[in-house]
Amino acid sequence: MEPDMQIMDVGHLRPPNDTIDNDNSISKMAAKPPDEGCLSKFTSCRWQTGYLTLWCSLLLFAFRHSFNFAIVCMETGNIVDMNITETHNTTITSVADSAKVVNPYIPDDVRGLVLSCYFYGYIWTPLIGGYLAARFGAKLMITLSMAVSVVVMLVLPISIRTNVYIAVALRVAMGFASGVILPSQQVLWSNWAPISEKAQLAATSNSGVNVGSIMATAISGFLCQIPLDEGWPLTFYTYAGVGVVWMVFWLLFVHDSPERHPRCSTEEKQRIYFGKTSIKSSPKPLPWMKTLRSMPFWALVVSHVSHSWIMSSMQTFLPMYMSDVLKFDIGSNGVLSALPYIGRFFGGLFFAYIADLVMQKTSLSVTVNRKIFQTLGTYLPGGFLIGVSFLTSDQRMLAVGLMVIAMTTQAFTMASFRVNHLDIAPRYAGQVMGFTLTIGCCASIVSPLIISAMTIDRTREQWQQVFFLTAGIVMMADVFFLIFGSGKEQDWAKEKPTDVIPSVTSGADGSPAGTTGVENRKKGTEASDEHSVQRQRSKDTLDLKASKNGAINAALDLSGDLVNETSHSTEPCPGGAAGNHGNSRDQVTRL
Repeated sequence: MEPDMQIMDVGHLRPPNDTIDNDNSISKMAAKPPDEGCLSKFTSCRWQTGYLTLWCSLLLFAFRHSFNFAIVCMETGNIVDMNITETHNTTITSVADSAKVVNPYIPDDVRGLVLSCYFYGYIWTPLIGGYLAARFGAKLMITLSMAVSVVVMLVLPISIRTNVYIAVALRVAMGFASGVILPSQQVLWSNWAPISEKAQLAATSNSGVNVGSIMATAISGFLCQIPLDEGWPLTFYTYAGVGVVWMVFWLLFVHDSPERHPRCSTEEKQRIYFGKTSIKSSPKPLPWMKTLRSMPFWALVVSHVSHSWIMSSMQTFLPMYMSDVLKFDIGSNGVLSALPYIGRFFGGLFFAYIADLVMQKTSLSVTVNRKIFQTLGTYLPGGFLIGVSFLTSDQRMLAVGLMVIAMTTQAFTMASFRVNHLDIAPRYAGQVMGFTLTIGCCASIVSPLIISAMTIDRTREQWQQVFFLTAGIVMMADVFFLIFGSGKEQDWAKEKPTDVIPSVTSGADGSPAGTTGVENRKKGTEASDEHSVQRQRSKDTLDLKASKNGAINAALDLSGDLVNETSHSTEPCPGGAAGNHGNSRDQVTRL
């Protein structure tokens, strides 16, 4: 049986079946990759994967939350004692206090169940999704999940009209299938994302969440007004059709790793592997006992719970708040409910770029970087939501503006906890994501039930309590992350240093076929000496940067695990790939 990785005797690792050029293969992945232009970067195989995972996340959330807006669409036209007024040429639907909203398909007493039932299935599969993706391939797991979701979307309208509990069962099945998607995406990025683009690619993938929310509100609002089959079933059929088209592109252009991609160039592989300690996710189970004793792990769990609470609350109830308190009609409701997610979409991409830029240009540790962005992404939106809670329908445009700012600033977390799985456990990122998602699902299940109970009369005062509760949860979670969070790869997630082992393409002493161990060691030494002067210059520069930023790192790294300040730099330095290979006797670096 071929070994999982083949290790060269100078401490380099390469994928199995990688062909060897005896003249330069020893250090081809150690050298800094050449500069890459914008066109080459954004048309590369890794970014093609990023665009398609963005659409995957988009469809995941459009499938999930289109149901929420469909409920509002069902209620349109089934309201008694409705008063219509005109103000500044804008028609506003105002529901009198005595008015009764009637849903012909979903009774009020099961509304909370219908809204939260998706997560009854979703809670079970993230935990094993990362393991299955590492074992059988992320591409396969995502394909199967999306296929199930498309089928459910096609039959949901019929089931709703037949029996609401059949629709509940189908939503549970969709949630069960969808639980593997986000952990599988983490497995993809552990294989595909270069260190210098980790936040950008992860944010691009996660930004599909915001676009999905936009589609589930703005587009659903438009589809609901089409006078065909009552309008609301068109939302399910439209998204299912888009899902079928996406699957064609997914099967053609996405592969599990650079080594399996037929069009991934050697230069791109070099860029992806540069400075990494692992090039693939581990198919082994997560070391649970050590993981559960890790406080940085629990800081990540708490952050994910607070994120699930605020996102599920906004995605589920924002259209209802727009209708109940701000008194927007169904057409305006759809467009205005989408605005916060448009802001969050662009904010997430921008803040991720800034986070990676800060990592490259400063000596701030990964830990400090993550904590700064997490704090900005919790306290700013929390404060704005509290402000929104005091506004009335007379100030509805101001309320919409504050909600847009709140959700835009919440996107700071796209460059913090959303990528922190890849920081603390790159080899087990999918499995760690699966666990945090599972716990986060508890918040997604509980929040619709609690908020539905808190807003029985749908008054502004009741919605104000909801906003205060949401702001308090996210702020308290950030305090926990500030104390215990980390950006350092944890000891329980590291692979133990491995001695030289022979392989099917190696000589008797572990060297590649056609060469001797002495020759390889000579080449490794020459590669190391070639960069020695450059490393020394970089070291002097980085020492100066570290002296300037050391106080900031020490102040914010409350978890007590200051990382190597230069480990994330893209410049040639002792903490980069070249430095690691120059010190291959002390550690084995997996490229």
